[in-house]
Amino acid sequence: GNRLRGTVPIIASKGINESSFIADCGSPSDFDTPVDCPNCTMCCNRLQQCDTQEEIFQVEALAIKVMFGVLGFLLLVAMTSLLRKREMALDSSSFYFIFGLCTRKESPCDVYDAIGKDSVYCFFLSSNFTAWVLAIAVLVAQALCFVFFIQAASLDFGAEKDWVYQFVCPRDNDDCNDTSDVNERGWIYFVILLVVHLTRDMVNGLKLVWGAPRYGLSRKSFQVLFGGIFLFSTTALALYSSVVYNVAVSRSNIELIFNTVILLFVTDLDEKLYETLHVVSPRWLDN
Repeated sequence: GNRLRGTVPIIASKGINESSFIADCGSPSDFDTPVDCPNCTMCCNRLQQCDTQEEIFQVEALAIKVMFGVLGFLLLVAMTSLLRKREMALDSSSFYFIFGLCTRKESPCDVYDAIGKDSVYCFFLSSNFTAWVLAIAVLVAQALCFVFFIQAASLDFGAEKDWVYQFVCPRDNDDCNDTSDVNERGWIYFVILLVVHLTRDMVNGLKLVWGAPRYGLSRKSFQVLFGGIFLFSTTALALYSSVVYNVAVSRSNIELIFNTVILLFVTDLDEKLYETLHVVSPRWLDN
């Protein structure tokens, strides 16, 4: 940084690179208020850690758009299934063969297998009020955890967030050093962890949403539909938060894997609560 103060006026920015205009507009700052420099190509804090302005994007606003997109997609799947059900027998649909809960009419569709017999999400298929409260409580807890990670992943040069600046720019040197050691191998492991851990819940969520119309206009149909929407949406939120948080804070392969495992553990809260209930009150679960 160059210890500029106040507000830096907008200047011509043609033909410059990412380190052409650096100012102390990062946080924590040497000053009470960081420099206001919307046109700077790079902002630094008092630790001489810097990042480019182009890294700024509204992860929270994008998360809302993504979740609305997921909800719209699931409703479209449910409507398509309903229309398909009216047009032909379910066992003749190739799409239903892939995503359906069962492929033969005479075979019982075990929705508990799809939503998870060892998860409190199966309580959405129950008529017990307490069971619904527990399932919703876990759902809200998981969503809030992911929201916390998403909020921490946003880059705001004027506030202290979890975002780890990618560059170090010493004041006595014209060059900036890239501190990120994340490479292709780290991202490959990241993708493998997400695919292995989240694919089952995403596919099962689609199965539930697609299979809900087969029960007609009934309470069970709505229970299966809501269970599928909740399962798929929570998994999609886990996927989104894993991506944006790791982009924000992971600067080595070890950090990338470690943060991913922590985030994926949140998706297991529903199963952990079920295991706890099984130990504390197995008779209640049987009822």
